[in-house]
Amino acid sequence: MAQVLRGTVTDFPGFDERADAETLRKAMKGLGTDEESILTLLTSRSNAQRQEISAAFKTLFGRDLLDDLKSELTGKFEKLIVALMKPSRLYDAYELKHALKGAGTNEKVLTEIIASRTPEELRAIKQVYEEEYGSSLEDDVVGDTSGYYQRMLVVLLQVLGGD
Repeated sequence: MAQVLRGTVTDFPGFDERADAETLRKAMKGLGTDEESILTLLTSRSNAQRQEISAAFKTLFGRDLLDDLKSELTGKFEKLIVALMKPSRLYDAYELKHALKGAGTNEKVLTEIIASRTPEELRAIKQVYEEEYGSSLEDDVVGDTSGYYQRMLVVLLQVLGGD
């Protein structure tokens, strides 16, 4: 029997997206940024809840939460928070594109994402990838890999991510 695995961050009990949006706004307002509050809040909410917080932030303040976070944060901390705020399929598509980009291929990233996602997740990733980058994930994999490794990835994309 197949076991369905989920991320380790589960829905936060008593979740209130409006209160969380206000907390984030307060953490970014005024002199300095309360990075600890941002980190604590965002890492204790599921990805779906983070998306709800982002929508509430836009409704309450007329501002894009991701843009505000990018303007307040820097370096690796900014990169981490931006990754947390992206819907998982969009983040996976982004990581796949960067694994295939430029000289050399990051095979670890390709294998981790393509071989570990459910068929539904892989279909969503393929769709987002094409929408974001204007090319098919399968074509890009074929163009950047070779041999048995390429064949394995293509089979996984076709069988698991088939339409």
